[in-house]
Amino acid sequence: MAPVITRPGSEENITSSYSDSLPLGEYLFLRIAQANPKLKSVFGIPGDFNLALLEHLYSDSIAKEKGIDFVGICNELNAAYAADGYAKVIQGLSVLITTYGVGELSAINGVAGAFAEYMPVLHIVGTTSTAQQDQAKTASRRTVRNIHHLVPSRHALTPPDHDVYKYAVQGVSCIQESLTKEDQGDNLDKIDKVITKILQENRPGYLFIPSDIPDVKVPKSRLLQPLNFNELKDASLLEDVSDKILNKLYNAKQPAIFGDALVPRFRAQEQFTKFVEAMPANFVKLFSSNIARNIDETLPNFVGCYYGKLTQDKKITESIEQKTDVLLNVGYFNNETNNGFNSFNFDNVKDYVEIHPDYILIDDEYIVVKSEDRDQRVFSINDLMTKLAEKLDVSKFVHNDGQNNIDYKYKMPSFTANDSNKEVITQNKLLDFMKEYLQPNDIFFVETCSFLFGVADLTLPKGASFYSQSFYGSIGYALPGTLGGARAERDLGTKRRVVLVQGDGSAQMTIQELTSYIRHDIEPPKVFLLNNEGYTVERIIKGPTRLYNDIQLNWQWTQLLKVLGDPEEKKHVSADLRSAEQLTKVLSQAPLDKVEFYELHLAKLDVPDRFTLMFK
Repeated sequence: MAPVITRPGSEENITSSYSDSLPLGEYLFLRIAQANPKLKSVFGIPGDFNLALLEHLYSDSIAKEKGIDFVGICNELNAAYAADGYAKVIQGLSVLITTYGVGELSAINGVAGAFAEYMPVLHIVGTTSTAQQDQAKTASRRTVRNIHHLVPSRHALTPPDHDVYKYAVQGVSCIQESLTKEDQGDNLDKIDKVITKILQENRPGYLFIPSDIPDVKVPKSRLLQPLNFNELKDASLLEDVSDKILNKLYNAKQPAIFGDALVPRFRAQEQFTKFVEAMPANFVKLFSSNIARNIDETLPNFVGCYYGKLTQDKKITESIEQKTDVLLNVGYFNNETNNGFNSFNFDNVKDYVEIHPDYILIDDEYIVVKSEDRDQRVFSINDLMTKLAEKLDVSKFVHNDGQNNIDYKYKMPSFTANDSNKEVITQNKLLDFMKEYLQPNDIFFVETCSFLFGVADLTLPKGASFYSQSFYGSIGYALPGTLGGARAERDLGTKRRVVLVQGDGSAQMTIQELTSYIRHDIEPPKVFLLNNEGYTVERIIKGPTRLYNDIQLNWQWTQLLKVLGDPEEKKHVSADLRSAEQLTKVLSQAPLDKVEFYELHLAKLDVPDRFTLMFK
């Protein structure tokens, strides 16, 4: 966690008055703004090793001209989650700043989640000074110096390793660079390299910045050199691959497109949507994965959400597995929680094409777009989607005779049809409620809780965005993740509603971040807290009555936002909902420009029907 500040600093704005140079810290934040012009928020926690860097956020060029604010978070893990949520909604680079050791280590779990789920988070760590590092390299037994936040060597007469924490992040980030005192040109190259790599790989990267580096002057002219994110190196291969894909679609009798999560996460959604929505609506079937939900589900040719053997509606399964001859899987996100515990079955599909940012599987052969030894792509998935959208000619579908080829379209059932007690709130009733509550363009966050497993059966309104961390599955993610998403929506200014469904057990992991909902300027989210007295997912899997699945039960949930910063309820409203009728009344409430917090009381073992079937 962040330490006590050991050196006072000025709180006045720093103005860069240098004609030909500027401080490296200011350069860094200006470069970040160039990489993501939509970014207006930087997340983190101060500590004495990052204070010199943080001061440059208050320079006129950053605070006034770019409008970038520092968003202080309660702890570093939550800050990493918030940066992840910000990247999701802003659809670009986000930034997390922590201090040495105690801060950076606390954040690693959140960074690992961003790595697993493909989120472009720049983690900046303020480290020991270059002078302290140099002293350790030349220290004798008599001059060993142990420094706060730095674990000492196992041997008392050996100086500590100032790089000891860097080893921990190599497997959960795509790039790591440490700045030095000697060559500022090299430092600027490292900054540009890290930012570029993060946005090409859409995974976290690290900059380790010694505490005596941010004020060093660097050439201002370097900002005139544009960052280059272009990955296209083999235009001929791109043309060949796109022609092969289109020819398979043109000659198909029952073609289908499956949209998966790596399309939006690699920022190829706009071109993918253009491509998909240009398809003949009577002829090409559309499906999405349960994590992606990146196709307009109101389209007439959208069949449904395919979830492998866990697909509830077996007519969806039949349509994609048995009644498709050419299937284009775009943005494949290979993990068990996305593909129904590895149960996707395309054995009966004549021509299966799989598009991943790093490879194309076509004609049962892999075209490697990025190999391990090269570590660079020859084109991006956005390049491919752009080319496919440009070259698409719907008149070339050989077998499209005008007849309707869409054999089925999913319609949401009444989830409460099997509920015996019509008065109590159940998760099935919550699913029916969400059918009516969710609106077009909503931002919908769902915690890794039992309700998450029912979301695949909801049809989402046009333009709605669905976010979870169902693959990495670190419970507690969604509450601070929603904070980051709500802050991103505030920065974008598009006034989309933010809705969160949160479990009580996972909420207790990160609950202090509710204070940030009140403290910071965000798009006020609507929070539905499921009080089912503990870890219901685990109860269904094993140990329904075991102590290890229990939590403290008598929290006063609806009082928390009062305690955490809004005693007069100027910025929030709370309600305790114990009946289905009380839940339904929320639908008729006038919209509020406040945080809305609803505590829903459910039975300990109540889960959506789908979840029960998964563990039979």
